[in-house]
Amino acid sequence: MDNRTEQLARGIWRVEVSTYINCFVLANDGRGDDEGLTIVDTGTRSGGPRLVRSLRMMGLDPRAVSDVLLTHWHPDHAGSAARFATSGAGSRVWVGDGDLETVRGAAPRVPPSPDTTLPGRLLTRHGKRAPAVPSARGLAEGQRLEVAGGLTVVATPGHTAGHVAYLLTDHGVLLAGDALFNVWFLSRGPRFLCTALSSQRATIEQISHLDFEVLAVAHGPAIGSRARERVAALA
Repeated sequence: MDNRTEQLARGIWRVEVSTYINCFVLANDGRGDDEGLTIVDTGTRSGGPRLVRSLRMMGLDPRAVSDVLLTHWHPDHAGSAARFATSGAGSRVWVGDGDLETVRGAAPRVPPSPDTTLPGRLLTRHGKRAPAVPSARGLAEGQRLEVAGGLTVVATPGHTAGHVAYLLTDHGVLLAGDALFNVWFLSRGPRFLCTALSSQRATIEQISHLDFEVLAVAHGPAIGSRARERVAALA
């Protein structure tokens, strides 16, 4: 299972760290780890060692991971973020503003709202959480990070209130997290896992208007053919 990787574009790799769970590795210089690495999502807590081994098998130094970008707080995405933050890499951890307090370990705040579902609220309040990262930093819609040639934060609420995607315009790649699923087929994913369900349709519509050629999701293979058209069909 180790080092099941796929190159999506120059300096951008998908790493399957568990069955149908993906992380993404970005070379900040587009080649290797000389100018640091950025990881998008970390998989589960138990998958952290596998991700580290995969980096080494790719010829990359895990200590070069300067930044970890999370799409949202769920433990199959943020499970190993604390590992990188407290390791020799001392990685900075980032997440959308709406999920920041949960990643930091504070009590989740889920106000009564038509945007939430009962199963989603129960998941947020009582579901298993990843180890906290008190130093985590927030990200806002449209924020740009100068990693891997430039990356733009896209607010994509629905799966969680603070869910974000990452658009690498120069590479034509959208890292969409759980805004969409591609397990067997492209879909919106399980409704009961969404904590901001009424935002989901608008989010998918927004994604369909972004400029990308490759759609990479956290669960399932990347889509490189007619990706935007297939997203539009879901909207």
